[in-house]
Amino acid sequence: MKTVRAALFLDFDNFFSGLMDADPTLALDVVKSPSRWLHRLAQRTGADVERQWLVLRCYMNPGGWLPHPANPSERLYFSKFRPFFTQAGVEVVDCPALTKGSKNGADIRIVIDVMTAMRANTRYDEFVIASADADFTPLLQVLRADDRRITAIATSATAPAYESLADRFLDEQDMFDLMVDETELLEDTPNLVAPEKASLEAPKALDRSLDAQYQGFEKAVRSAFYDAEGPINLARLSSYLKPTTEADARYGPWYGEGSFRRAIERLELPNVRFTQHVMWDTTRHQEPSSGAWSSRSEVPPSVVNFTEVTGMPNIPSAQWPVIYQALEAYAAKHSYNFTEASRWSRDHALGKGFEIPRRAFTFTVQACQNEGSARLNVKPSPSASAISQALYNALLWRAEQAGLEASEAEKQELANWIHHAGSLN
Repeated sequence: MKTVRAALFLDFDNFFSGLMDADPTLALDVVKSPSRWLHRLAQRTGADVERQWLVLRCYMNPGGWLPHPANPSERLYFSKFRPFFTQAGVEVVDCPALTKGSKNGADIRIVIDVMTAMRANTRYDEFVIASADADFTPLLQVLRADDRRITAIATSATAPAYESLADRFLDEQDMFDLMVDETELLEDTPNLVAPEKASLEAPKALDRSLDAQYQGFEKAVRSAFYDAEGPINLARLSSYLKPTTEADARYGPWYGEGSFRRAIERLELPNVRFTQHVMWDTTRHQEPSSGAWSSRSEVPPSVVNFTEVTGMPNIPSAQWPVIYQALEAYAAKHSYNFTEASRWSRDHALGKGFEIPRRAFTFTVQACQNEGSARLNVKPSPSASAISQALYNALLWRAEQAGLEASEAEKQELANWIHHAGSLN
């Protein structure tokens, strides 16, 4: 396995504030257990690659604070989290406020330390910068010019140019996912076991008529299929029906089929149809609306420009109102959770026949939380119209940060494309 020598520089004030805007409960989990996500971040670098942390440094204003999420009149001081980082082997650098505006100078300290590390005898293969501050853009340009790998962690909205300079970009959802057990993430992984990962030894022949576990698998799939009132999410179903390690050892992944979908196809369910993520009965269920991303020919040129500079998901225009309405329903019925908001809303839309990528829901949730006018964790919960307004405002802000000067006509085209405000029908 290849080892990448890495250095992490974390602007705590920026990092934590972004997480708190997204989801206060999950944010506290992240800063109370840095060893957990640091370990997982070291492992999740790609095939046969592992990070070796040579530098772990957190820059913190000891007098900094945010309102406590459970009691807004109480201050939640950043210094409270210092022990969790020191116990995780992270060097905490105090950066007290230096100006009346509480500017703590962490950014210039990070720049100096990164530039110093670049001249060190030890060559750092990768620099991980945890901050959404676009002021670091020139620093990333220097790192790229020196042929260093860059991972940027931005837990709030940042300039598209800053994202583009990173070899790998992580947002608040990625940080929350690093805190989740692997088994809980399976629901968004369509193929849990890739065919190439199968055992090199030929599995034993499977006598399906005698194998009790396989019979249980077949019964559960058929029951789920016949009882379903709408399209079935394959990833979620597979997480419930994953064979035991013993079964994999005897037959190979998914009873020798290599993937969950192929195991289902072998059952020859009547009238079944598949897409990448779902299956449905053509005689009983409404076919999911295509989640395919729009071709450029279908999108107005001005909207293409917004898509490229803001990162807006390129989905069909008609799917945006479905997203707003699903998020409106989620906020009205549930206690807010950043991760669950996008997951539940995606499944809710799927139940109504719309197969929309989860990324589109996550992008909209981020807009709601960062823009602030339609936050999903406040009561009364926002309407679909308010959610569309938050997305529109966030897109204009990101475009402005990227230097895109849009005319009023182009802004109107964007509003029409995403069904902003009064056109949600």
